[in-house]
Amino acid sequence: MDHRIIAIYDADFSVLGEITYALGKLTQTRSCALCDISHGLNPLGKRAWRAYRDVRTDIEWLHRNDIETAQLEALPIELPCVVMSTNEDIFIPLLSKEDLDACHGEVAIFDQKLSAALQQTDVSCGVARAS
Repeated sequence: MDHRIIAIYDADFSVLGEITYALGKLTQTRSCALCDISHGLNPLGKRAWRAYRDVRTDIEWLHRNDIETAQLEALPIELPCVVMSTNEDIFIPLLSKEDLDACHGEVAIFDQKLSAALQQTDVSCGVARAS
């Protein structure tokens, strides 16, 4: 069984999506904790996140419009989130919106929470940690 770690933004990947998100963020009418962790208002991403992404190549970072509607509907938690996906399109929750909010935009806290969630999943589901 093949497993993937997928971080899913509650935002669309497009020029209009990025502008809409930035305006919503500035007016405090929109938020995405995963966006805060990886990008903030920098379209190229935070330096710490870019370095982290280069080390943690096992995480696939996707926007909600990168995922098929049926898969979005199959997610067991709301966006943004981090899930483990099997090749049967079964999604195991790793980090919820609340978990991501608790990272306060910090990549280091995100990594600690993700590592703990993966250890918990390894024990409870018998799933090997992705590498």
